[in-house]
Amino acid sequence: MEGMRAETSALDLNWRVSTLKKILALIEEREDQILEALEADLGKPRTEAWLAEVLFVKTELKLMIKQLKNWVKPGKVGNPFYFLPAKSEIRREPFGVVLVMAPWNYPFQLAMSPAIAAIAAGNRVVIKPAEAAPATAAMLAAIIAKAAYPRDLKVVCGDSKVGASLLEQDFDLFFFTGGETVGRMVAEAAGRRMVPCVLELGGKCPAVIHESADLEIAVERIVLGKFFNAGQTCMAPDFVMVPEGKLDAFRARMREVLDATYGVEGAEIARCVHEAQRARVLSLVPEGAEQVGEDGPHPLRLAPRWAVVDWEHASMKEEVFGPFLPVVTYRSKEECLERLTKLSSPLALYLFSGDSAFSEEVMGQVRSGSVCLNDVMKQATNLELPFGGVGGSGYGRYRGKSGFDTFTYERPVTRRFFMRDVFQLKPPYGDLLEKMRRWVR
Repeated sequence: MEGMRAETSALDLNWRVSTLKKILALIEEREDQILEALEADLGKPRTEAWLAEVLFVKTELKLMIKQLKNWVKPGKVGNPFYFLPAKSEIRREPFGVVLVMAPWNYPFQLAMSPAIAAIAAGNRVVIKPAEAAPATAAMLAAIIAKAAYPRDLKVVCGDSKVGASLLEQDFDLFFFTGGETVGRMVAEAAGRRMVPCVLELGGKCPAVIHESADLEIAVERIVLGKFFNAGQTCMAPDFVMVPEGKLDAFRARMREVLDATYGVEGAEIARCVHEAQRARVLSLVPEGAEQVGEDGPHPLRLAPRWAVVDWEHASMKEEVFGPFLPVVTYRSKEECLERLTKLSSPLALYLFSGDSAFSEEVMGQVRSGSVCLNDVMKQATNLELPFGGVGGSGYGRYRGKSGFDTFTYERPVTRRFFMRDVFQLKPPYGDLLEKMRRWVR
């Protein structure tokens, strides 16, 4: 950190592009090792791990390498006529030294994605990987060590004490993905230093099924999104709201989809990261919940579960973040809106409806970090869209160009010339005020 602080000037554009290319090449060279690390930490199916962690990061790297020279160009703006002759522009400048604190659920993607955005923006970066995913943390450290000198980019591994010590350092921007408790600590650390902070949290993301929805398609998309990575995804649907009259049809379709995906021999699903997470998820599952397949063979692997619950059930009081899906019913649009507006603002809102007026009304009354209509999680994997929360689900945005913008600040620059000032303002003013009132309307 001290060595980085000594060199806080913006990193050269050529260095940024070169470093991004090195990281891309190292990821491509070590794809299988990355997948092995993710399997060791979370038992991720290789297909899921490759799509969500490896391919996603590679795609974002390629976008940044291709577009960075355009993103850094100053934006030209106009000037008031009484400034003339003059030129003004807005430059995107890096903050300096950035701390990126990553979670365990997507330990490669959620460390790399903000880090490469910070690099593209010209910052020096310290990455703190999740201690609960040690194999992936070691892989991150190995890749970064080969990509750049420690004075510019480094990984600091360790437990919560190491994380706490990093929060005592004078970073110029703090970026954290994880839970609300640690998020508050990060925000407080940034506040003490009066520097920016980005929090990517989560919350209870609702999936609302309207009477007009195609139930066959809606249920399949919800199931596939919910149980991807064993439900350990911050923007996964956390619970489903179903019209009371559609509950029987919903049950039948849930059983059909789950049997076809996770009820087959050799079904693939990630596991919980540790015993505490497994025990927490099971504590939220009510008696009589429907289970598809068997737990195991690994002790931390849980089979998918779902149950119809009421709003007072424990699973509706906190984010599930695991392979259990609570389902609640509603009788009317008014009841649906009343329930949703009482929730803390989630990272994502999912609406399944053929009635655009209903969707617009819900979006107008229910605040969320993002919205996806008639599907789940697609809005969060589109690099052309910003990703982030609002209220209890965090604040700040990243992904693609939005990541570059987050790790830079707008620096206005006005250039005037050594020419006679036609509109110079200097005493004595005489009747200048009256003239100005006539000229400037």
